[in-house]
Amino acid sequence: MAKRSHDQSDHHSHKKHKSNNHSQYDQRLGKDTQYDPRQDRDKPPQSQNDSSTLPPASSKKAEVPSFVPFKTTGKLPDLPALSKELAETPFRHSSVVGYDRASSASDISYERLEFLGDAYLEVIASRLIFHHFPNLTAGNQSQVRELLVKNETLAEYAKAYEFEKKLKLNDIGRLIADSQGRGNKGYNKILGDSFEAYVAALILGDAEHGFAIAEKWLTELWTPKLVRAAKSHGVTASSITTSDDDPLNNYNPTAKADLQHKILGRDIKLEYEAWKPTIELKGDKIGQNRHFIALYLTGWDHTRKLLGKGEGRNKVEAGNRAAMEAMHGETKDLVEECAIKLRAIRDAKRKEREELEKA
Repeated sequence: MAKRSHDQSDHHSHKKHKSNNHSQYDQRLGKDTQYDPRQDRDKPPQSQNDSSTLPPASSKKAEVPSFVPFKTTGKLPDLPALSKELAETPFRHSSVVGYDRASSASDISYERLEFLGDAYLEVIASRLIFHHFPNLTAGNQSQVRELLVKNETLAEYAKAYEFEKKLKLNDIGRLIADSQGRGNKGYNKILGDSFEAYVAALILGDAEHGFAIAEKWLTELWTPKLVRAAKSHGVTASSITTSDDDPLNNYNPTAKADLQHKILGRDIKLEYEAWKPTIELKGDKIGQNRHFIALYLTGWDHTRKLLGKGEGRNKVEAGNRAAMEAMHGETKDLVEECAIKLRAIRDAKRKEREELEKA
């Protein structure tokens, strides 16, 4: 009995001690009650100098769409073009003459973009493996992802796209010579870093479509290596290696961006609007929705011309399917006519610039 009484005494003493600690903590906070972090959740920041306030974003954040599986051919895809502002950034090293390390405004080397590109590669590879190969164990998924994003793989792709011809850094000739037949690790590291920077520049250059463009490109690029790796773990290759001849049957996650590049010029509008209310699915698909998006063209002698309609699990997918129908459905000839007009305008401007440069 005495022992139990002693234990109870210690227990009450411990509770009292904890209570005193909370009381002292509340006093330090200047509060009469225990601090609840949820109280500060919706409070606006006090000032730009507040240590709890993030500095303003230096660029527009990329939109990350929901993952929608699509098919690829397994061949080396074309290298996506970068925005004019970032076209040279992935190939410029800080060792280049004229680079000012003290000024962030002149920090146009690939070393900063490499940080962001590395993270995007991890995310895209993870989404791809998780959705296409769910039967792989978590450990095997990590191994396959490492195969896709490791420096040797990225350097391999950089060489396939001849990044070494675009790199701007001191002693590039010596590095290339040193790498012949010996797999120079330093040179391969530079190529891998440049590839990571390219991914970041691709996404940053188009906040609306950049992530989808990068994901489609990398999926096509990784497919052969990914399928072989999955087979080595005893998992059947997924449908990403086969491609239907009908483009309307193969989901294109960059269809909106492709159509925009194809026909969108000055005073031309592509408007995506819901053509009927969203449907909430039932049964085994409860919690899922079906979205319906129609695409209209204003310009090129047309006013709100219906180009296509699409359905999808989210607005992004439905919009892409509407753009797919515009490019490959009943209005494909009209879209091609608009594309020809836009190319003629671009060619005329290009010739005008060339003539001015010669003059």
